[in-house]
Amino acid sequence: MSNFLISTMPESGHVNPMLPIAAALAARGHRVRWHTGAEYRETVEATGARFTPMRHAPRFQDLPPRRDPGDGWDAVSAVLERLYLEPAAGQLRDYQDIVAEFPADVVFSESTSALGGYLLHELGGPPWARLGVSMPPTLPNSAVPPLFSPGLFADTPEAPKYSSSPAAMARNRELNHEVAHFHLRAFTNALSALRVRLGLPPLPDGATALDATISPFLQVQTGTPAFDYPRDELPPQVRHVGPLLPPVPDMFDPPSWWAEATSGDRPVVHVTQGTVATDPGRLLAPTLAALADDDVLVVATTPAPDALGTVPANARIARTIPYPSLLPNVDAMVTNGGIGGVLFALAHGVPLVATGQSEDKPAICARIAHTGVGIDLRSAAAPEPARIRDAVRSVLTDPAFRRNAERVRADFARHDPPAEAADLLERLAATGRPVIG
Repeated sequence: MSNFLISTMPESGHVNPMLPIAAALAARGHRVRWHTGAEYRETVEATGARFTPMRHAPRFQDLPPRRDPGDGWDAVSAVLERLYLEPAAGQLRDYQDIVAEFPADVVFSESTSALGGYLLHELGGPPWARLGVSMPPTLPNSAVPPLFSPGLFADTPEAPKYSSSPAAMARNRELNHEVAHFHLRAFTNALSALRVRLGLPPLPDGATALDATISPFLQVQTGTPAFDYPRDELPPQVRHVGPLLPPVPDMFDPPSWWAEATSGDRPVVHVTQGTVATDPGRLLAPTLAALADDDVLVVATTPAPDALGTVPANARIARTIPYPSLLPNVDAMVTNGGIGGVLFALAHGVPLVATGQSEDKPAICARIAHTGVGIDLRSAAAPEPARIRDAVRSVLTDPAFRRNAERVRADFARHDPPAEAADLLERLAATGRPVIG
């Protein structure tokens, strides 16, 4: 049996995709330590892993405030440094303390915890694997639009559209090379400076900080290529395993109106704004207003139902409803583009109306449009109710959206994500070499 050290930021979107993998490893008899925030102790222990608290590794909200970097590529670099670099030294200290008494064969971290494992390996530690909880990053030779660009942070997010024309693909390769080697040079310089502070040499000529966001050993990637642009440049250790979804809760106490959602008497539209940015004025309230006069049942979930005030007669509100119970009854979903909710919807063949407002969400929404599984409203501010209404009506009446969502669902269904991920991690633990082929 092997020793696995798992590490995640204590946020639901970072913890949830790891849950089925940790449970699969523990069920196979491996020793699993899970490094995260104390509020997830019970969640971690329910998988069979042993909880290990964050001590030196900071949470996002604990990071010191930064000077406003302005806009453009300086702003993009500042965001990436905050996401990846600023937590890395604290992660490294925690990992060093843990492996001193728990000799891990593999350090397995989700995206924003990965540089701690990278640095530990560079200092002589075990191989590290990364869990890709969103879209795979673009590389200097990628022929798809960059995952990050200043346009994603504009008032109206602009994720460049994918095109398979030779000219567009050549331009994307040029742009991705410029992004990695020039536009994000500050990000690379900051990683080199961190390496030097830790007694490591700076990055070699030609290497970039973006290179360190993909493990050379194993990248376990949630989802499948069916929900992405066509890509042939990803290295062979990037392995799609299907949608990594949290386990189904043991108990579900349905609300009093649940029979309305399951009767099939009228279409059900689900609207969610995620669990972090919960201002109802951003998406929930505009959607309720948009659909108030339509012959649909609107099911909204929010951790703060009272903030919505009086709702239309065709709306039903809950703090949370397990997706395995809700989504088989849903005809369309309105979402803020969070990857977890999007993958859950597609795993049930539910078409989408999306509006991405931060982080990777505009890029996810662009893929919703590209794959034909829904409509991207491309709005950072609260979208106009009329735009939401028109999009929902299109998704409900045009069968192409449902067909495309069903196509992705069928591709997802070919995978057993926890078992595939556990198999890959076992290979890495056994060999210590990149998992390819």
